Amino acid sequence: MSDGPARGHDFDTVYADLDKGRATTRFTWRDTDDGLGVVVEGHCPQCRGRTAREIRRVLPGTGAKGLPSWLRRDAPRPEPETDEEVLRAERYFCACGHPHPNRPSETYPGRVGCGASWTLGVLVRSDQGDAGDGSGA
Repeated sequence: MSDGPARGHDFDTVYADLDKGRATTRFTWRDTDDGLGVVVEGHCPQCRGRTAREIRRVLPGTGAKGLPSWLRRDAPRPEPETDEEVLRAERYFCACGHPHPNRPSETYPGRVGCGASWTLGVLVRSDQGDAGDGSGA
């Protein structure tokens, strides 16, 4: 696995709505400045463009119809998911900012990229630093 793209952004990659599966490039995540979300950054596995996505944290149970099942007296409360578990379960879309060739006009306004989607493989928290871990990396 790699810490970045094999080469730079391939601006000539033709738009294709493809599920790339689990990305093999390294992605990082960090808290937003306000602490109310996280930012996931890395390189698209299709066009290798730099991409980032902000995901806001929400309070459990908000926006849902009815009460979560664990609120019933007889139901066990689930173990809380970690940010990393939630981020790994998400599907990501290329947001490299480049209007790749053959991009259909009916794509979402403001979503400019090559059309690829993926889940995360290597995910590292970037705002905790690597210094002092003894790995020399």
